[in-house]
Amino acid sequence: MLSWNTLLYMIAITQILTFSYSIMNHAANPTPTLRFGLEIELLLGPRKKGPSHSSWKSLAKDLSKRLAKAGIPNHVNDSNDKSAHNYREWSITQEVTIPSQPGKNLWGIELVSPVLSPLSTNFSPTLATIFSLLHTHYTVFPSPHCSTHVHLSQSYPSPFTPFDLASLAKSCLYFEASLDRLFPSSRGEGYWCQSNRLNPALAGLILGECMSVIDGAYQDGDGVVEAMNLFPKESAYARAHGWKKDRVRGKVYKWDFTGMLSAPVNKGERQPRGTIEFRQPPGSVVAAEAEGYVILALAFTVGALAYGSSLRVETVGDNEHGGSMEELWALLVAGGSVLGWDSLGEVEGFFARVV
Repeated sequence: MLSWNTLLYMIAITQILTFSYSIMNHAANPTPTLRFGLEIELLLGPRKKGPSHSSWKSLAKDLSKRLAKAGIPNHVNDSNDKSAHNYREWSITQEVTIPSQPGKNLWGIELVSPVLSPLSTNFSPTLATIFSLLHTHYTVFPSPHCSTHVHLSQSYPSPFTPFDLASLAKSCLYFEASLDRLFPSSRGEGYWCQSNRLNPALAGLILGECMSVIDGAYQDGDGVVEAMNLFPKESAYARAHGWKKDRVRGKVYKWDFTGMLSAPVNKGERQPRGTIEFRQPPGSVVAAEAEGYVILALAFTVGALAYGSSLRVETVGDNEHGGSMEELWALLVAGGSVLGWDSLGEVEGFFARVV
């Protein structure tokens, strides 16, 4: 009997042919240069025979010294400053969404990567070194409050266009159910990881109607952001902040597009000012898992930039389940191929665990 991976590859080959030409066309003028960043949320505590830290800052300084000794340039970002210079090397920030336990010397931290290329050759060994160091000198506690976030941007030939944003947004919605199967069910239930279809712009609509909303918004990149990340004025957060109408707030959804909101630049032009954030992956306690989430996000994005353009109300029809696992795998293989990868690494393991 064929293995699951072999069967998926065979299915993928036939399905890739239906849209690989459009992917190559999208990448041919010239190949878009994706960039990514990784945020790893952790709950760290002392080992039984190791030193304990009575404050978050003490732990952060200790970790920073150990990373530097291991040859990983880094710094402690006390104020969680988002300035560009903080993304030139790894940084350590305090993660306020993870409940620290000072009485037990347990502290929530976030390790933030520099801006990286999908073709970076040192990312994997660096990640392996980081997790080896963490498990050697600290106790890494699995916590439902921890997440692994992947940030995505495009720098060449230009930032993501409104059409790109629409293609990616439609793919996120179309493949949501299949992507959900790759993660613990709790990842779709938490406050910080809600379905984008729950936002007021899409709530109550069938999948095909969601495609129409995105298509109606893509002439303006900010319109796509609003369609994916609108947050209701009736929420406790909105009431506490005095909102009189729904506003954009992306950090509560699986996909946060708010970094693509336009900012004015020279001569009245506008351009995106940040990244798209994939927020669904849970906390990582091993390097391979964290790397797999990066591979998943990058391959999905590249495939979605082409495939999403074919998702319209007419093509989706009454298909409320969206793309199948086989379709998702085909999309990922095609996206990975454009990136020059001959394997999807740990992502293959993600799929194998679904069966």
